[in-house]
Amino acid sequence: MWKPILAFLVVAVIVCGILGFRLGSLTGGVSLSERDYIASVDSGRELLQNPTYALHKIPTYLLFKLDIQRIAFYRLVSVIFAALSVVSCFFILREWSTDRIAILGTWLFLTSAWLLHIGRLASPEASYLLILPLVWAAIWLYNTTLRKTALIVLSLLSGMAFYIPGFGVLLVGIAVWQYKKIWSELRQVPWWFRLLCGLIICILLLPLILASIDSTRELLRAVGLPTGMPKLKTIGNNLLNIPEYFLLRGPDDATKWLGRLPLFDAFSTVMMIVGFYSLRNYWRLIRSQMLIVGCIYFGILIGLGGPVAITVLVPIAYIFIALGLTFMLQQWYAVFPHNPIARAIATTLLSLSILLVSFYHLSHYFIAWPESPLTKQTFSHKLPAPR
Repeated sequence: MWKPILAFLVVAVIVCGILGFRLGSLTGGVSLSERDYIASVDSGRELLQNPTYALHKIPTYLLFKLDIQRIAFYRLVSVIFAALSVVSCFFILREWSTDRIAILGTWLFLTSAWLLHIGRLASPEASYLLILPLVWAAIWLYNTTLRKTALIVLSLLSGMAFYIPGFGVLLVGIAVWQYKKIWSELRQVPWWFRLLCGLIICILLLPLILASIDSTRELLRAVGLPTGMPKLKTIGNNLLNIPEYFLLRGPDDATKWLGRLPLFDAFSTVMMIVGFYSLRNYWRLIRSQMLIVGCIYFGILIGLGGPVAITVLVPIAYIFIALGLTFMLQQWYAVFPHNPIARAIATTLLSLSILLVSFYHLSHYFIAWPESPLTKQTFSHKLPAPR
């Protein structure tokens, strides 16, 4: 057992080292959005009335009530979400591709500037990174012999996912779409266990249901819709912002980005396009259809201008990047099926490209961004004092 234990320790050290490095001291202080968010969860009654993002709000509320005056502890909540997303990314890619692609794709995701910005910020936007743990739980259910354990985990995650805007409706849609497969899995456990799973989901949803009954605004937030219908021009601009942020220039927000640089570098952009193109060979697979449906669904919600953030598309985009890496290697190996030198050259060049891309993103976040005058001005506030 020493090999898997050693591998787990190495991975834990790398993930914790990157996500936890200078968590509280990289910026000089606290941003205004962090301060306002922490101050907004100082009341248990307010938390029950507005339970959206409860997964992030509850630990933040507990830290605030414990009179924690170090921003690193509040940012640690987002770090945990980011770490879960990174680990889930590896298991998903290992299920869909090779171990090599799983390692390379996960490393790109771990070192991506956007993950570092959102995953190390005291903001509920990090909740959208939990899309990958939810996907992995569903994959695990189909592949494990521990069916009861998998069902319990999936029930817990499904109930909690409704507190992230847009996730609940997507889950319901997938359940209706794949009801035959879901029912075939449920039939393999006793009736009382199926009842237990349903009871877990109902108990978890109770606070959200009560809050939605009292406030239509909270119901709209939970399903990812805006409180008012935007104009068609606004919807069009929001939709155009999605590819613009990824390919041309990012959001003008010093709290979570540097200047107007695009979210992706040239290499990641090309691999993402190649990965999307490669789905033509696997369109009949449910996972391919779900990836496309998920992108369209969240793209529509972002276009409507509701609470759903573009962060939800970033983990999905890195799945496409990994699929692009797989496709490129497959094409190269098809040309040189028995040439070890050519295969070694392809692997080496790909690994070097990924290392250069990682260096760019790490430099972006850990060196350039904190030294920006606008960043220093933005992170110049202090934590609110508890009431």
